[in-house]
Amino acid sequence: VRNVCAHHARLWNRELGVQPSIPKSVGGVWLKNTLIKNDRIFIIITLIEYLLKVINFEDKFLIKLKELFKLYPSIDLAPMGFPKDWESEDLLKTN
Repeated sequence: VRNVCAHHARLWNRELGVQPSIPKSVGGVWLKNTLIKNDRIFIIITLIEYLLKVINFEDKFLIKLKELFKLYPSIDLAPMGFPKDWESEDLLKTN
């Protein structure tokens, strides 16, 4: 993902060449939906949010991401691996 971004390549609707392992158990809030695939950007965003919540409770990453999605409502999030109910996941809820 870093290389894709660094070289200004398309990240939307991209199948990731290097796929992270999805944790089977974690020491905090994680996804309830176990059908998430690990070949799209959604899993990377989820992992980033998990790590940020562990190290920095006041991080605004998810809030800024949701604001960005609101600026572009015509963009379909499904090709990026976002399930329809992604905002109902405890890990991805904003206060």
